[in-house]
Amino acid sequence: MVTPFVKRLYVRTDDFRLAHRLLSELQERNLPAKQVSPSQAIESDAYWFGTPDEVEAIGGRGVAVDVESVEETISTWLLSRQLEAPPKQLVIGIDPGPRPGCAFFSDGVLMGKREVDSIEEALRGIVDLVTHIQPERVLIRIGHGSPVHRDRLLNRTLALGYHVEIVNEHRTSSGQPRHAHGTAALKIAMMSGKPVHEQREVEVSEGELRNLQRISRQRSKGQLTISLAAARKVARGDLTMEEALKDAGYEAS
Repeated sequence: MVTPFVKRLYVRTDDFRLAHRLLSELQERNLPAKQVSPSQAIESDAYWFGTPDEVEAIGGRGVAVDVESVEETISTWLLSRQLEAPPKQLVIGIDPGPRPGCAFFSDGVLMGKREVDSIEEALRGIVDLVTHIQPERVLIRIGHGSPVHRDRLLNRTLALGYHVEIVNEHRTSSGQPRHAHGTAALKIAMMSGKPVHEQREVEVSEGELRNLQRISRQRSKGQLTISLAAARKVARGDLTMEEALKDAGYEAS
């Protein structure tokens, strides 16, 4: 598949490790690239990746990258291309939980995946990305696990006017190490789900409320515990943990 904003793409370097990393990362993102040597001529309007020294020496539409920054460099480059040609559809997969995983596909191209520290951070990232690239349509696909976090995300994304699907996936993150939720989100983004058009009542268990109280003690460094009523508001998304702590009298230093 060749995207509208990338007609020709090359890996143009003599650095074997860098070439391997680039080709693997580009393939994962559904971006086909051809490997050539720096001395080989390519089309003048083609984008290519190489070492900083190779890009400086050759010029053109070269993108400088090193082995340690392949993923970040490709994500930044993709975002700059999206700003030039807004996509028709942005698909965002979310692995719900206290530390959600998120993956972003723009017209079928993987722009990136990551795990964030909270639902609020996930939502801020989604809104910022949509604001920047202005896609014609936004489709949110949320995994069916972790019901409280799932329904909070569902309610908030519906309120933002996005199309939402619940994906009935299994074991995309179960048993995986920490920070694997971004990979689970990638799988969720690639699976069709059941469209949802109405917000849901967030059902919160006593155990989940107690856990939020425990988190409030950690965040306040043992100074206070939020009430069950406040914990319920946090669970439902009516308050952030920071707002609940502030309402309870905690002042972060």
